[in-house]
Amino acid sequence: MTYRNLIFTFIILTASSQLFSQVGLPALPNTSAFNSCMPDTSGYKKITVGATSGRDYSDLQSAINAADLGTVIILDAGESFTGGFTLPNKTAGKGWIIITSSRMDLLPLEEKRINPNGLTGNSSFPTQASAMAKIITKHTSGIPCFKTDANAHHYRIMGLEITADTAVHNSYGLINLGDGSTAQNSLSLVPDHFVIDRCYIHGHTNATIMKFGVRLDCANAAIIDCYISDFHSIGYDAQAIAGVNGPGPFKIINNYLEASGENILFGGAAASISGLVPSDIEIRQNYFYKPFSWRVGNPKYDGKHWTIKNLFELKTGMRVLLDGNIFENCWADLPIGQSGYGILLTIRTEGGGSPQADVSDITISNNIIRHVGAGISLSGSDGGAGIKSKRIRIYNNLFEDINGPMYGDTNWAAPNDGTFLQMGEPKDVIIDHNTIFQTGSITWAYRVMSGFVYTNNLSNSFVSKGGYQGIYGAGYSHGNSVMKYYFPDITDSNQRFHKNILIGGVAAKYTNYSTLSTNYFPTDVSKIGFVNYDSGVVNYHNYALLNTSAFYNSATDKSAIGVNFSKLDSAFVASRVCLKTQNGVEANEIKNLHLEVYPNPSSNVLNILGFNNENEKIYYKIFDASGRNILSGNYGKNGIDISKLSKGIYIIKVIQGKEFLLSKFVVLK
Repeated sequence: MTYRNLIFTFIILTASSQLFSQVGLPALPNTSAFNSCMPDTSGYKKITVGATSGRDYSDLQSAINAADLGTVIILDAGESFTGGFTLPNKTAGKGWIIITSSRMDLLPLEEKRINPNGLTGNSSFPTQASAMAKIITKHTSGIPCFKTDANAHHYRIMGLEITADTAVHNSYGLINLGDGSTAQNSLSLVPDHFVIDRCYIHGHTNATIMKFGVRLDCANAAIIDCYISDFHSIGYDAQAIAGVNGPGPFKIINNYLEASGENILFGGAAASISGLVPSDIEIRQNYFYKPFSWRVGNPKYDGKHWTIKNLFELKTGMRVLLDGNIFENCWADLPIGQSGYGILLTIRTEGGGSPQADVSDITISNNIIRHVGAGISLSGSDGGAGIKSKRIRIYNNLFEDINGPMYGDTNWAAPNDGTFLQMGEPKDVIIDHNTIFQTGSITWAYRVMSGFVYTNNLSNSFVSKGGYQGIYGAGYSHGNSVMKYYFPDITDSNQRFHKNILIGGVAAKYTNYSTLSTNYFPTDVSKIGFVNYDSGVVNYHNYALLNTSAFYNSATDKSAIGVNFSKLDSAFVASRVCLKTQNGVEANEIKNLHLEVYPNPSSNVLNILGFNNENEKIYYKIFDASGRNILSGNYGKNGIDISKLSKGIYIIKVIQGKEFLLSKFVVLK
């Protein structure tokens, strides 16, 4: 098992109670074999490109064609290069081809998201966008800025502004990694190993169609620390990031993502590669956003009616982790758009073109979802056809302002009226430790399910404008009747409906689950013991429970019911533990120490063996599984006291002078 999988598996298993062993927990994505961090480029050849005298090339495509693997192509900051450009399959050399701005020193360091309008402090390049080289497609036929040949591999695009000229009114994508057409009908043709790093990728408002920013029809790709905006269309879907015909794994980490259709979508068309399902997808620390300037009738509306759908959707995809993201603003846009859901897991076989489509092993954890017409829709199958979705875990999320009257489609008799969870027939769905402030019912079930677990959640349970309430399913009274029909394997004794707070709910409706199972039905928010509920809209930490709350230690794991805000915050700041390496442009060389940590596993003391110079001070940092620095100091002769660390997997970074060691170790208790 890989190191990252070990970490993720530890988090999931230690957080799961024995209850969850009754149903299937989702497998987590295996992305650890693909390293998205900046490689060490000492020894790489450098090629300069620009109009200034003395540059190696004035034409970018010529420079790309001439580059072997192990080359840094440095573009003059502030200069525009008109494409599209093709990334060929290279066989000579070793390493990566890196296409980058000459002023990366003015952009944020690795693991920091760029801000196009952020100030640099440099008068010649005052904003981050101005410190980038600019790639522009002027092709009105829709040719992208970058596309790949079959089997192209190991390209890193870094610190570039990538866009379409304002004369281009129909753009069908700016970066195509791989090919979604029948030309790529075999895994043997799939391009692989791409990183889009700290780039500003955007459309423009003159367009009718700005289809997508990046298309992932490849393998082993990462989009990290980018700002991807202004992707929108009239009468068509538009995405910041999309994928259909690539196997994965994919890392989408710490980006700003703005699109009118789906900010991220996997699926939506039949894969040309037989049997392909995009898999092993890690989506963390992104900001999914739709501006209210796109909403008809809003005071900020700018006059263009783009087609609005949702914030995230899987029509196919397996082993997907959504963790530490913010999903903000989605509203109904019928009849051309959709009903304002935040997240859709809606398996689609594309009319039989993708019978292998599968939406299974999905983990949605430590996210904030707010200002949407409805929360999450889980279809389970494509109208009863195809593979049934299974193993979905929705854990430790804050759902705030799930508001049907404000953002929904005004069809009060339908499941889109501020509903938290619409469900068809997925199998083994675990809803645990979420805090949910919604105007509609908690659930809207429409097919019989097995393996449903609803525990440790704090939610509203008031009557909606359409007259629906609590655990609801079509055709049955909420509570006992719904649960008996739609969730027949939930019983009082197995406690799969247990330790929940249903604010405004009716205890008499849940009497079948009240002897061995325990749930709470306070009449209003004043009975909960929030830090400051009324100020939660300003600072979400105010939705935490006071330690004097009656529900502070009432969850099945003896913690507070609802969100664990410490875990939520940790997910937003978790480090990728990228080490600063020489990239030929901006950094100094750092070498690895030949050190060991022992004993490993350990319980009380951790020692370090193998110093180059025992008189030089040793400094250490220890990170937990979420990437949070929890212990640091100078190393002494008595070792490092780890007796207060909980059982689990940790990372230690040991620094001696300009050198370092990075290693994992296990604490046993």
